[in-house]
Amino acid sequence: MQIGYHQYPRRSSAANHAGLTPANPDSAASNRSTAAPVPTVASGAVMITCSDRAGRISQRTSVMTSSRDGLRRAGGPVGGSGDRRRLAPTDPASPARARTSRCATGRTPAGSAEAAYAPPAAASLRRVLAASGRRGGNYHGGMADRASDALRSLRSLRLQALLTQEELALKSGLSTRTIRDIELGRVRPQPRTLRLLAEALELGPDGRTRLTGAPAEAAAVPRELPRTLASFTGRAHHLDSVFGAIDRGATVIAVHGMAGVGKTALAVHAAAALAERCPDGQLFVDLRGFTPSAPPLSTASVLTRVLRGLGADDRPLPTDPDELTARYRSVLADRRVLLVLDNAANAAQVEALLPGTPSSLVLATSRHDLSLLEGVHSVPLEPPPPAEAAAMLGAILPGRLAPAEAAAIAERCGRLPLAMELAAGRLRSRPLWSTDDLLRRLDDEDRLLAEFDIGHRGVTAALHASCRELDADQRRLLRRLALVPGDDADVHAAAALGGTGTGEAAALLESLVDVHLLETRAPGRYRLHDLVRLHASRLAAAEESAPDRDAAFARLLETYLHFAYRAAARVVPEVARFAAGAARYDAGRPGFADRETALAWFRTERGNLESAAAAAERAGLAEPAWHLACAFGGFFPYDRDPSAHAAVNAIGLAAARALGDAWKEAYALGYLGRQLGTEGRLRESIAHLERAVELKLDLGESGDAGLTLANIGVLHSRSGRFSDALAVYERALALAATSADPAAVAIVGLNMITPLIRLGRLDEAERRLRDAEARLAPGDLHNRTRLEVFRAGLRRERGDAAGAAELHRACLEALQREDVPAGTTATLIELGEDLLRLGRLPEATERFEQALAWAEDLADRSLERVARNGLGRALTASGRAKEALDHHRRAAAQAEAHEDAYELARAHHGLADAHHRDGDPAAARRHRDRALRGYAACGVPEAARLGGP
Repeated sequence: MQIGYHQYPRRSSAANHAGLTPANPDSAASNRSTAAPVPTVASGAVMITCSDRAGRISQRTSVMTSSRDGLRRAGGPVGGSGDRRRLAPTDPASPARARTSRCATGRTPAGSAEAAYAPPAAASLRRVLAASGRRGGNYHGGMADRASDALRSLRSLRLQALLTQEELALKSGLSTRTIRDIELGRVRPQPRTLRLLAEALELGPDGRTRLTGAPAEAAAVPRELPRTLASFTGRAHHLDSVFGAIDRGATVIAVHGMAGVGKTALAVHAAAALAERCPDGQLFVDLRGFTPSAPPLSTASVLTRVLRGLGADDRPLPTDPDELTARYRSVLADRRVLLVLDNAANAAQVEALLPGTPSSLVLATSRHDLSLLEGVHSVPLEPPPPAEAAAMLGAILPGRLAPAEAAAIAERCGRLPLAMELAAGRLRSRPLWSTDDLLRRLDDEDRLLAEFDIGHRGVTAALHASCRELDADQRRLLRRLALVPGDDADVHAAAALGGTGTGEAAALLESLVDVHLLETRAPGRYRLHDLVRLHASRLAAAEESAPDRDAAFARLLETYLHFAYRAAARVVPEVARFAAGAARYDAGRPGFADRETALAWFRTERGNLESAAAAAERAGLAEPAWHLACAFGGFFPYDRDPSAHAAVNAIGLAAARALGDAWKEAYALGYLGRQLGTEGRLRESIAHLERAVELKLDLGESGDAGLTLANIGVLHSRSGRFSDALAVYERALALAATSADPAAVAIVGLNMITPLIRLGRLDEAERRLRDAEARLAPGDLHNRTRLEVFRAGLRRERGDAAGAAELHRACLEALQREDVPAGTTATLIELGEDLLRLGRLPEATERFEQALAWAEDLADRSLERVARNGLGRALTASGRAKEALDHHRRAAAQAEAHEDAYELARAHHGLADAHHRDGDPAAARRHRDRALRGYAACGVPEAARLGGP
């Protein structure tokens, strides 16, 4: 199985990763109690002391086994839900067992029947627990561990289920080392890890809460509503309309009206009152329907944003629109969530985002009427009547305005809440101003800008008056923030735009927030409201020269690239070489403390980088457009949402060609070819990669040409053309040998192992593996992990499936730690194959199901069909032939569409077996014949094993 594409050698700091050696099983030394009258207890057993109604003491020994059935036979509880039952006194789970727990700790009621046995029983039980790998002395049977750290409750939940660390590792698919580290508090597990553990322990709601911890659970529920305005007043009729409709069963409320009329304020105020009805989360999304400098958010962007907000991205999110929508609706199906969809472009944009379940509520706002939405309750919003508008101003500036003054200002502002808020902000920040001062300014601006956005003259006047009172630095920054191509900006972007230091930029940003010209919805992130952005854009056009605006935008792009290359230096160091020769993008100095911080930066700025590349292309700035595309593309192996990479890579290719730079074109072609190959567009992918090889050879970069050529070999291998793949790899080896980096030859050699195994040439595969191992640097943990995956595959083919499974688990842990989605998916498939060989069918089925989910979310069609064929075989072996037929048919359809001869033959092989199990020998023979022909065409040994020539 190929782990992924590699256009350049991977190097990782050894300090960022743990080793691959699997943890040794806990030893279970035999322990005995010598204190009479307690009998000797064998290692791995728990003595249960019970008393009958007559008060007589009896002992039982519950032997712990690795089998769930064995646990039930032994009388121990299996689940971790903590449920209580009424039981007979002699039942091992009866209240008498709690008395044993008290004996275990030496705490027994004075004079009780069991008190005489308490000290020796406690010592004996502690020794038994120690022999079973259980540390600590406070073991309270099925009761909850009282440790303050919620993560350490895993140990008590495991003990409650009578599982060893190894047994829990086996059930959850995690390593023993991971479970040990969690129990000791050495690591903070990811949500997905906790989910796997909860499923393995079969925890109920209470048990899940214990495992995840109440604080973490509370933090996982999104509370994203902006703060409600303390000055909000009026709108009682509209709020009654919203609440009344919801009480009658409405689940979609649409507030529509003109810009600045207060739609968002009303929606947020209503949402705050409705929050208790939706305890599973409240999310706020600006759909950017009327944002001047950016297009409306796509459906995929919003669905991804909501799923991440709900914590549903513990595995990669789908890129296929239908699959993403299905995931979105599945996640919301059993939740009570409130979605505020602000600033919608039209009804169609909102319709695609409706959950389709009555358990959730949607509040949408738009300048357009959204009545076309099915079942929607529409709330048209207009400027408030004069008395209500004056009351709004009075609430904003309590005690400052006489009723007549408030009414006059409200009228100058067109009674639009946004305009009134901004005008009041002027008075608040200028205590020496009189109401007449403000009114004169509003009158003046109304005349000057009467043509600005007809119908919104009040907003225009208020905005202009607010901006007029800014000092020069504030005004300049406000104008230039309108140049940000994405949704928001941080202090570094603001400093670049304003030509200032970050300290001064931070102060200016906060001052603009104070006067309500800038919004902040997350710490350190700033955005302009649509109307303010539009006004700022017009100010920039009127007050700054084109060269000044262009220079500010260029500095912004340079800042994005500066940090992108710094992040790449931590995550994918080879990408930083693209900054060579461009000192302003230099990433030589480390900019992030560690790899995790660098990846977090990329994921935060991902949308801005994508928008910046597109904006650079529109502006004709080919040089930064190419750099942005390459920096963005370098994070592809670690991006769980790869949908945008093809478009961004295409921008890089167009920019390189516009520059007439063959070197840049070669690398852009390589990135784009890699992405297209992942999407299953093999012919396009190979064409781009072949052109990249030609250009690199023309440039004398034969070593890099060899690595690019190896990617073509990967595509041949993924298509079942194993002999063709080896021929390409031989050429790639010769070219890679000219590289100054010895890892180049090792990478190509590793890629050769898969086709060699498929063709049954195991000895040659072993030689390639040993050669690569000798060439790879000790710190190159990424490629060394790939090497261990191949080593495990060879072990399985040599007949050591158990050893292969152990090594694959260690590799899986390393790949998950490094956060490599494609490599994780491929290794899950390999582990499933190991378990299938071992006959551990439930575990094999689970691993294949996990791999299939990851492959679908990554839109990696090659991995998807391999996972489906593996899952089908596991289901057939488990007696679920009808389910297996569906997976093999879908795998066959995909393989045929993508010209994958080997997986097509495997699909027919699986169909033959499933039909045979399902009692259809004629269909089984047909598919067996097709499998034989396919295997023979691929030249693989399965043809002989299946009974072919």
